[in-house]
Amino acid sequence: MKNDPNFIAAYGNIPTFESLEEREKWLDTLDKIYTEVNDNFEKEMSKYFYPNGPVIAYGYTIDGVLKVAIEKGQKIDAAKANYGQNIAVKDVPLIIVYEDLPTPTSRTSSWRPIIGGIKICTEKPDGIKQSTLGFSAQTSSGTKGYVVAGHTAPSIGDQIWQPTAGPSANKVGTVSKVGGHYADASWVPYSNVAAKIYDTDTDVLKDVKSHENAAIGDTVYKSGITTGRSYGSVTEIRTSYDNPLGTLYRQYVAGYNCDGGDSGAPVYVYVSGGVKIVGIHWGGVGTYNSGYSTSIFSPVSGVQSDLGVTPLTA
Repeated sequence: MKNDPNFIAAYGNIPTFESLEEREKWLDTLDKIYTEVNDNFEKEMSKYFYPNGPVIAYGYTIDGVLKVAIEKGQKIDAAKANYGQNIAVKDVPLIIVYEDLPTPTSRTSSWRPIIGGIKICTEKPDGIKQSTLGFSAQTSSGTKGYVVAGHTAPSIGDQIWQPTAGPSANKVGTVSKVGGHYADASWVPYSNVAAKIYDTDTDVLKDVKSHENAAIGDTVYKSGITTGRSYGSVTEIRTSYDNPLGTLYRQYVAGYNCDGGDSGAPVYVYVSGGVKIVGIHWGGVGTYNSGYSTSIFSPVSGVQSDLGVTPLTA
C-alpha cells in the first residue's frame, strides 16, 4: 500500500478475520463509528470537508479499515494531523489516501466546472423551463462563460441554474448578450467552465479540440438532455424564422432526432482526441411525432458573429 502514489498515511494494523461472521461483526463496529462521525459532522468535521477543506470522502472499507480521501493536489499536513486525530478511534485502523472528486452520474446531475450537453433551467413567464447547455467559450479579452439557446434565455439578465432552479448554489450566471441574426444563442459569463461536452450516457465526456462550420453532407452529432446523442447528415442551409428571436440567416438543417429540452445542445463532429464544435441546436423541422426526425442548428460562426465569443478548447 505504501508504494501506491495515492497513499498518504496509515494508523493501526489492518485486521485479519477467521470467519465471515467475524468480518461482519467488525464491519458492524466500523459502521457504528462511521455513524457517530456523521452525527458530529457539522460540529467537528465540516471544517475539513470539501469545499471548506481538502477532505472529499470518509467511510470504511471491506478490508475493515476507516478511510479518509484527500482531493488530489491539496495540501494534507493539517488534514492528516487534525482530521486523522478527530476520526481515529483506539485500536481501529485508519488510512488516508489521495482521490479525485467523484464524477456526477448523468447529464442531469450538478456539474462543476460547467460543460456542454448538461441540464440547465431558466425562469420564463409561464414557469421554470429546462434546456441543454451548449458549450464553454470565451471572449477576445479572455472572459470565460458558456453559450445557451437564445430562445430559452432571450433577455439580458435572465438567470441560469444548473441543474435545477431554486437553491442559490445552483445559480450559474446571468445572460449578458443575446444573438438573433446568425445564431439562436445567448452568452452567460461564468468562470468555472471546462472545454468538455457530455457526449453520451453514462458520463462519457469529450474534450473540445477545435471549432469550425459543418458542410452539407457532413455527419454531425447532437447531445441533449431529452433525446441524448443523435446524429445525421447536414442536408440544407437556409434562412429561417425563429420565435422569439426573429429571422436567422445561414441556419443548418440536419437529419438527427430532437425533442423539447434539447434546445441549446452542442452540435459537433468527432476528431482526434475529442470533438469539433460546429454549432448549437435550437429546433425541430417538419411534423412532430414523438419528437422530430429533422433538426435545425445555428453554425458556430453565427455564434461567434452574434455574441463575440469563441468555443473554449482543451
